[in-house]
Amino acid sequence: MMGKASRGMSFLYCGLVYLLALAAGYMTFRFFEDGGILLATFLADVAATVVVWFCGLLWRNASLYDPYWSVAPLIILPLWLWTSSGTIGTAGILFIIAVYAWGLRLTYNWANRWEGLAHQDWRYTMLKEKNPGMWFVTNLMGINLMPTVLVFLGMVPVYYAARAGGSAGVLTYAGFAVCMGAALLQAVADRQMEAFKKSGADQDDHICTGLWSLSRHPNYLGEVSFWWGIWLIQMGVTPVWFTTIGPVAITLLFVFVSIPMMERHVEENRPGYATYKKHVPMLVPFTKMSGR
Repeated sequence: MMGKASRGMSFLYCGLVYLLALAAGYMTFRFFEDGGILLATFLADVAATVVVWFCGLLWRNASLYDPYWSVAPLIILPLWLWTSSGTIGTAGILFIIAVYAWGLRLTYNWANRWEGLAHQDWRYTMLKEKNPGMWFVTNLMGINLMPTVLVFLGMVPVYYAARAGGSAGVLTYAGFAVCMGAALLQAVADRQMEAFKKSGADQDDHICTGLWSLSRHPNYLGEVSFWWGIWLIQMGVTPVWFTTIGPVAITLLFVFVSIPMMERHVEENRPGYATYKKHVPMLVPFTKMSGR
């Protein structure tokens, strides 16, 4: 890892890498543009991801990819709106407000917490140590490309809503409300977690107050809800049902991969977490069965 780089230099390097990724994505998009905007965008997304992945290999730090989740939609959204055949319209404006409110906050949150290239997310280190022979594949496919594909699928409703050019319906406004509520939920949950960490709580303690007393992962609930909100905005404009694959896939990622991995780690370090799990539901508040 880049142990001698300062945090400031790490940000500079990260910015240069993402500019290089943007350039690779732009060139890829222009090369495949005649084959269709959706396909060209996907291939550009993959090309940009490969650049970030490769630079992460050079610095031996897979966490270089971490901000990509929230940065990519900020590029994809205006591209699809500006290349649509019609005007942006009400739905387009709601997409812009929702996606940028969500994406800019998450990106700021990452930047505020990022320790620099000297630090790699514990999950990536665990995966590498657990199966070093598969690290090359795990890094490329699991850490980099899989999230890229999932976020792209989550954004596909934007593409079809922009192409439809129809007027906004009730579901459009309902979806926007879900998106903004989800972003607020994430913000409050993160603020409560930060306050808990600064409170000087014992190392064996875990947060179980505020939103965290209603859901074990209110921040993830906000993330999942946000993508369902994006889908609902699209459904209010044009009922393209297969686009539900995006929010479904993202939900499955958190429920069956991200949350179990996180909870195994927490339980190993905080013995009281097992009791907490018995009383507080994983995601949706008030869904825990009595006595379970």
